[in-house]
Amino acid sequence: MKRVVFLLSLVFLFPACEEDRLIKLDCAPGAVKYCDYLGNTYDQPNEPRGHFGACRDGLMTCSMNGWSECIGVTGPTEEVCDGIDNNCNGAVDEIFPEQQQLCGFEENISYGVGVCTPGIMTCDSGSLICAGHTGPTDEVCDGLDNNCDGSVDESIVNSTAIVCYEGPEGTMAIGECRAGVRYCTDGGFDGPCDGQVTPQEERCDNLDNDCDGEVDEGFDTRGVDLVFVLDISGSFDDEIESMIQGIAPLLDDPITSTFRFGLVVVGTAGNGEIRPPYQYARMISDFVPADEFLDILESSRSIQSAGLEPTIDTMYWTMNLYPFSWNPGAQKVIITMTDEIAQTTTGLNCTQIATMANDDGFQLFVFALPEHHNSFLSCVSGDHNRLYTPVTNSQTVFEQIRAIFDDLCMGR
Repeated sequence: MKRVVFLLSLVFLFPACEEDRLIKLDCAPGAVKYCDYLGNTYDQPNEPRGHFGACRDGLMTCSMNGWSECIGVTGPTEEVCDGIDNNCNGAVDEIFPEQQQLCGFEENISYGVGVCTPGIMTCDSGSLICAGHTGPTDEVCDGLDNNCDGSVDESIVNSTAIVCYEGPEGTMAIGECRAGVRYCTDGGFDGPCDGQVTPQEERCDNLDNDCDGEVDEGFDTRGVDLVFVLDISGSFDDEIESMIQGIAPLLDDPITSTFRFGLVVVGTAGNGEIRPPYQYARMISDFVPADEFLDILESSRSIQSAGLEPTIDTMYWTMNLYPFSWNPGAQKVIITMTDEIAQTTTGLNCTQIATMANDDGFQLFVFALPEHHNSFLSCVSGDHNRLYTPVTNSQTVFEQIRAIFDDLCMGR
């Protein structure tokens, strides 16, 4: 009875709807269901077919207008070579049997030698390609056998190089500085920079050793006029021979590029003269450049020897009587070499010789036996550093003469 009353109340409360405004829904708004490319629908995802190959299920959504179209569905397509199961049959690229076969072989190439390897036929972006193939190329410096002939870098090592320089920026090609080269070694250009010259300490050699654009800065660059006075009396032959051999390398050294050399010999047999200075000594050569002096030194071997060795007188004659063309602007130097005590036939003594040398701007050096050093000490103004001992070792002579030349360059 109560239900009848309730229904009657609804009738009075809500007038009857017009028939054309009534809507019959097939689904509840907001509901979803899955769909495939064949038109089938499912309440749950259709595994595994819903994700088979490239195929994918779509989704239908319920609204006031009913079910939507199947959104996002993907169906099978023609199989292409792309590593995907396009036709959704469970096989990938099955119509391309060439896959995984070796490829890229070239005539007369040994694959597996060097970098050369065959490729493998592979599907890529719809095309069948030969992937991973490496053939021979020109040899390069990389520690590999690029041309696949069984040898590594064979045409590169010691024949191909790159320019290198490790000196400070801005010094290359300045003065003595120059670039070097690096050769291919151990698969790269990482070896030493062969042949490069980087800045060195400046030396007195008429060169720009420190590569700053200046030559011999800080040195005495006036030049040197130097006379050797050699005792050729016969007992000193071995020492003179060592002196010639020792000085020879210095005549090719840049340090003597501003030097001029002259030669006087003492202990000669005379030259038809009976009075000094020609009775016991002789001027052999006026000043010549360094590269001409060795021949003059060697010629002294053939000069006949005899008589006294008045070395004190010969220093005087060299400074005052012999017609040397002394350069007024150059350092004037006399180096005397003897195995005898300081001797004179004129009555001059070493103190007088030292005074003359000092007044006229001469520098005197003496090579004498140790037991005779005291007899020459006054000749060199008491300076023991200007007394040397002659030896028969040419290397020692070289070092002795080089030390004198260095001192002259330093202006000492």
